[in-house]
Amino acid sequence: MKRMITIALIALMTAVLLTACGGPAGKYVVKSISDKDVDEVFNEQAEALEKSADELLKEMNIEKAEELITIELKSDGTAIMDANMFSTTYEGTWKQDGDTIAITIKDASGESSTSEFTLKGNELISEEGEQKYVFVKK
Repeated sequence: MKRMITIALIALMTAVLLTACGGPAGKYVVKSISDKDVDEVFNEQAEALEKSADELLKEMNIEKAEELITIELKSDGTAIMDANMFSTTYEGTWKQDGDTIAITIKDASGESSTSEFTLKGNELISEEGEQKYVFVKK
């Protein structure tokens, strides 16, 4: 009986700590793409377009390359993904199962797609095909 009470207390304290930390809810910005720092990727894209990084940032109406793609996980289970590089915002939902975060978004035509991310500390990591995206919580 004493062991059951101890386990229940540990579970309760863990739940309180996760709630206090806010869990995965929050805003995430892209940190790296395919193991390259997002600033490096952005500079390469600007160079390919024969522009400076500052010019391209202004055109995209963002302040930093990390804002190319942002993901906001709200505590009510809704999600917003801003693909600023395409001037597109997607809305949807998210669910957590252990260290996996599944984000389901609807595109402009109303079709849904789900992407899975691995939660590691304050990072969300997505690997689809040869592309690997790492997002960090702001």
